[in-house]
Amino acid sequence: MCGGQLLIAPCSRVGHIFRKRRPYGSPGGTDTMAHNSLRLAHVWMDQYKEQYLSLRPDLIGRSFGDVSERVELRRRLQCRSFKWFLQNVYPEMSSSAKNPQALNRALRRPPVLQRGRVRNVGSGQCLVAQGRPSQKGGTVVLRPCDPRDPEQEWAFDEEGQLVLSGLLCLDVSEVRTSDPPRLMKCHGSGGSQQWALGALGKSSRLYQVSVGQCLSVTAPVGPKGYVSMAICDQSEDQQWRLES
Repeated sequence: MCGGQLLIAPCSRVGHIFRKRRPYGSPGGTDTMAHNSLRLAHVWMDQYKEQYLSLRPDLIGRSFGDVSERVELRRRLQCRSFKWFLQNVYPEMSSSAKNPQALNRALRRPPVLQRGRVRNVGSGQCLVAQGRPSQKGGTVVLRPCDPRDPEQEWAFDEEGQLVLSGLLCLDVSEVRTSDPPRLMKCHGSGGSQQWALGALGKSSRLYQVSVGQCLSVTAPVGPKGYVSMAICDQSEDQQWRLES
């Protein structure tokens, strides 16, 4: 949009090495990804930002800070429109961009099947983030249940993902199953983030499809309240309820 070139290297390979924990915080628990995406949309996407907001109605009206400097940069560099970008750089996207319904189908988050607190039957306590729900790589632990605490609300969606506070997904290591489950960015690819769960309000095991193990606690629950993955059995330590 502002000049330069976009080059493609055929047969290239890119590897991503993910840290076990996020090396920086989220001030005040802010969803920094949503904040930055809003800034990008308002500076660069012109009328197409409405399509982004139609996918994320929860962000409508949310503050994204002062973008006047970025808008001035775009004006000073005489950047082209986002429509030009779609027509000339990414024409494969043009048909979807002209059809908001098609774009929505491609990018919409999976429908949520159940919401509520995830309570362990054996201990009577609820599954929460050890730190902030926005801390990528953070572990999950058991704490006393609090129906008024939004940071205890999980969403179980159509793809089997367990999402805490609408931010991160419950994830396990497919290589080192002895590692405790952690909160990671939702990738929508199943595998390490795909769980099988029973009906709302009824006890069931939380079965992790990829590693073939169940979410478990060691009774009695210690002061740190850690949970782990274990071979599935019928004990109450592996029984969980998603309670609204």
